Amino acid sequence: MGKCPYCNHVWTYKEKLLGYAIKPRTRIRCPECREYIEPSTLSIIYDYIAVLGVALMVFLLIPIMHLPAGISMLMSIALLVIYLVVFLPFTVRFKKYNYK
Repeated sequence: MGKCPYCNHVWTYKEKLLGYAIKPRTRIRCPECREYIEPSTLSIIYDYIAVLGVALMVFLLIPIMHLPAGISMLMSIALLVIYLVVFLPFTVRFKKYNYK
């Protein structure tokens, strides 16, 4: 799971959800050592794949189903919540980058 590369602090689900998933940004601070860390490249790739999958479901699959508007909206919101609460916190990994 998400572990700080500086102090090896293993992030809890709540820290990942509130500190990373809900507040997207390029780098964040470790709650333990307060160093700036960034998501790994693999985490970013997983994130892009998940966003693309959710977008395809919302914009292509759900309209093709010809469901009432209320049900379509609920399905879209459910997919977004699943992405934010389940997928994103469980796939995040952190890495220390050295910029020169």
